[in-house]
Amino acid sequence: MEKTVASLLGLFCLFFNGLAQKAPVDSVDFYFAKADERVNAADWVGAASNYYAALRLAEARQNTAALCRIQTGLAKIFASSENNEGLQQAIAQGYAHCRACQDTSALAKVLMLHGILSYKLHQPDSSAQYFQQSAALYLSLGDTIRSANALAKVGNVREEQGRYQEALGYYLRYYEAVLHQPDDFYRLTANIYLAGSYLYLEQPQNTLRHSMEARKLAQKLKANYEYSVTLQYEADAYHMMNLPGQAYQALKRYTNFYKDTLINAERSEQIETLRTQYETAQKEAKISGQAAQLAAQKRTLWAVALALGIAVLGGVLLLRLTRVLRQRNAEKEFLIKEIHHRVKNNLQVLSSLLHLQSRHITDSSALDAVREGQSRVEAMSLIHQKLYMGENLAAVEMQGYLRELSDTLLDSFGHGSGGGRVTIEPKLTEPLRLDVDTAIPLGLIINELTTNSLKYAFPGDRPGTVEIALGKDEQGRLCLRVADDGVGNKTPAAKKGTGFGSNLVEMLAKKLKGKPEVESSEKGHATTIRFEQFKEA
Repeated sequence: MEKTVASLLGLFCLFFNGLAQKAPVDSVDFYFAKADERVNAADWVGAASNYYAALRLAEARQNTAALCRIQTGLAKIFASSENNEGLQQAIAQGYAHCRACQDTSALAKVLMLHGILSYKLHQPDSSAQYFQQSAALYLSLGDTIRSANALAKVGNVREEQGRYQEALGYYLRYYEAVLHQPDDFYRLTANIYLAGSYLYLEQPQNTLRHSMEARKLAQKLKANYEYSVTLQYEADAYHMMNLPGQAYQALKRYTNFYKDTLINAERSEQIETLRTQYETAQKEAKISGQAAQLAAQKRTLWAVALALGIAVLGGVLLLRLTRVLRQRNAEKEFLIKEIHHRVKNNLQVLSSLLHLQSRHITDSSALDAVREGQSRVEAMSLIHQKLYMGENLAAVEMQGYLRELSDTLLDSFGHGSGGGRVTIEPKLTEPLRLDVDTAIPLGLIINELTTNSLKYAFPGDRPGTVEIALGKDEQGRLCLRVADDGVGNKTPAAKKGTGFGSNLVEMLAKKLKGKPEVESSEKGHATTIRFEQFKEA
């Protein structure tokens, strides 16, 4: 009874005198404030719990204004957690409540979120329409910054459609609106938009001007991702201006920054990944040592057998020694197979960790990078699997390896089980059994080139074929050719990559004394590499 009186007295004072410091625990505002605290802490589960508590109270009291705010908040959570189904429901209910209570500001937010949802569902025209409606509502409220931000989102959509000149117009309007604003983050975003847009329009001077301004702001705000983007834009711009020295320096800064960012990451999954990589390197070194020791012992066996064969009395001793050595060799072969097996298992653990990490990444570029890393790990894991399952512990039978790698890549892109619109045809001109030191970099190169074709060569529902040809040419060099019959040089999608995959291919090819030769036309894309240094087993 005393608590009820105290609560009523607190509400009375809050209404008439404004003296209360916080809302009662059974009010919508109380749970709404708690939800905002959880959102700021990126605790989506806690935020959703408080929003639903507020939602029950608002529905019971038929508080339309509160329902509008709550559904808008839930929509933000669903957008951040990549829950498109929940986002769609929250948008529909929030739109109805916000229109009913004539909350223009909240309605503009709902339309903005609707535009984001349509963009995720690959509905560019609908997405642009919702962003434009949101911009108009913000402008009617006199909020020019948010209005310009919504129009910049329209620019994002047009850029994705390849309408670069139209996208530039929206970005310029956003830039003009935030140019003299005190909030550095708005100006950072505007400069990044313009730098990327001018790069697509092949205006490298303008790209450099806005990229350098964005880099200063990113350093000031300690915005690591935006800072790395500016370095990438600068490298591309210098390359476009045929200034290889400046392009190299920009790319070097980007590589060093990216490496430092990984080293300084504190998440437990990343630490576990580094530990697994370290242990894998140790096991590979141990495998190499065991293989060398095994070869030396086999030579010793034959030398001892030849020496003892001269003496009749040494025959018995030779027989016993042979049995001992064979037993030891069998044990060592079993040990090497076990090591290969454990390395393969460790790589699978690493692949699983990357998969788990990707489920919590919302940024599309970071997600692509993690998934590509997972694909590279699986390519190496497959090599170790072939080693411990084969008869020769130091050789990889390439026909079977290419076939299994092709099936794995098709499954990862949704074309597996023979029902996909894209197929991979591995072809060997002759049987090849390669040494592990050749097979690992070659497998990673094939993985990178084939993944690139699957990602960019067949947009939409376009069917096609990727051919992987491997064999020796007339000069005895190992020749690899990965070709597709896709769109070739007609797609702008390849410009959006970080270039890490291309650099990896060049680095691995150089290790085997090879150089990539690229052919690209409207009929497809092909990469040919001839390796002068390789080992057969």
